[in-house]
Amino acid sequence: MVAAQLVAIGVALLLGVGAGVALVRARGRVRARARLAEAEARGRAVLEEAQRAAALTVREGAAGVRERALELERDAAAEQAAYRQECELIAERLRKLEARAQRRREALASQQEAQRAREGAGSAREAEVRQGGVRARELEASHASALEHQAGQTRAALCGQLVEVLVEEARSRSADRLRNLDAGQTAEVVRQAKRLMGVVTQRYGGYYPRERGSATILLAEGQAAKLGGAEGAQLRALRAVAGIELLMSDSGDALRMDTGDGMVRELCRRAVARLLAEDEVRDPQRLVEAIKRELEREVADYGAQAFRALGLPLAATEIVELVGRLQWRTSYTQNQYRHSIEAAQLAGMMAAELGLDVALARRATLLHDLGKSLTPLTEGSHALIGAAIARRCGEPEAVANAIGAHHGEEPMGSPYAWLATAADAMSGGRPGARREVVESYDERIGDLEQIAASFKGVQSVHAVQAGRELRIHVEEQRVRDADLPALCQAIAQKISDEVVFPGQIRVTVIREFRAVAEAR
Repeated sequence: MVAAQLVAIGVALLLGVGAGVALVRARGRVRARARLAEAEARGRAVLEEAQRAAALTVREGAAGVRERALELERDAAAEQAAYRQECELIAERLRKLEARAQRRREALASQQEAQRAREGAGSAREAEVRQGGVRARELEASHASALEHQAGQTRAALCGQLVEVLVEEARSRSADRLRNLDAGQTAEVVRQAKRLMGVVTQRYGGYYPRERGSATILLAEGQAAKLGGAEGAQLRALRAVAGIELLMSDSGDALRMDTGDGMVRELCRRAVARLLAEDEVRDPQRLVEAIKRELEREVADYGAQAFRALGLPLAATEIVELVGRLQWRTSYTQNQYRHSIEAAQLAGMMAAELGLDVALARRATLLHDLGKSLTPLTEGSHALIGAAIARRCGEPEAVANAIGAHHGEEPMGSPYAWLATAADAMSGGRPGARREVVESYDERIGDLEQIAASFKGVQSVHAVQAGRELRIHVEEQRVRDADLPALCQAIAQKISDEVVFPGQIRVTVIREFRAVAEAR
């Protein structure tokens, strides 16, 4: 019973649930149909709106297309007009070019016709010229034969004479041109050089006393006996150590050193002075060695002082010592150490006036007599020796060249070589700088006169101004005016090659013509 009730209840529940589900489904279908209808209505509204918008867009697009088409049509018409105008211009240009080409063809045809006419005339003229040439050669041969017969000489001899005449005329014209050129250039160069040297010498205020360089040591009374006389042990030992001859006068008041080496003289002078000053007799050999060491220190000091005085950096030790040794070297009684410093100062001032390197000019001139410091055993001239030392010690090439060229033994390679040469001549040629002994002066004057007299046509030679000028008179019948410049230059060159002299020598060649008549 109960079971049946339970079953009935279950069935009722199932039926209720099914009815609820069916009801829910029915209501869902109703709602779905309502929503579908609403969606369809909205779709139709959107479609209608889209159709209206599309129609409007189509109408607007059609208007824009028509406007763009009109614009493109206008642009195309403008481009077509421009193209048509350009084509017309090109056509006009082509017509002009064709007309010009036609004119050129006509002109070329005319020229060709004229050329053919000239060629025809030229052929005839050439034939005529050939005939004339044959006739001219025949006439030339006949005239040459007649001239040879009339002159009594062959054609070759006459040509040789003609060549000699032409050569002589050319030489005369060259001499005239050289004389005029030298006169103009030399006057200007001399004027500028005198101005420059005048400025420099007025600015420079150096003063150096004249060096005596005596080879004699004066002895007071009794000093000869202290040395042991002429053959005393002291003098014999000193002769052996110094390597020179010491000669005592018969009266015993002087001791003569038989050497020209200034350092050896100074060594002997100091040794004798110390031997005389000492009460006890000392070993001359040890004394000489001590004095040598003193002189070596003084040599280095003198060399360094020269560089410092000129404001120059020191050179190699060998060069500094050689500069210091110049303190005991003289040339025509002029101290070479002071001469080098003086010349360096002058060269520096000239370099400053010319806008050149002052330090380089001073250095080149300070070292220009470097080779004079070496012993006589060294072969070669002092200029070339000094140049070789400068190159070996790493001096600038301008310095080495100035050393080697200041006596003309090397080509002048830079302006500093000319400055060193000029400063050397200025220092050595200033009044009172140098003096000569009478024997060497007479010998030099004789050499100058002999060299000048060896030239053809020289009549007389006179050395004036203490040998600094040579005046040469030539025979006017043998030497022409046109030959004077070449003759003067040749004499000056031979003097430079064969005679050693300080400074410079002026050579003047004089040709004088005199016409004398007597009135009665």
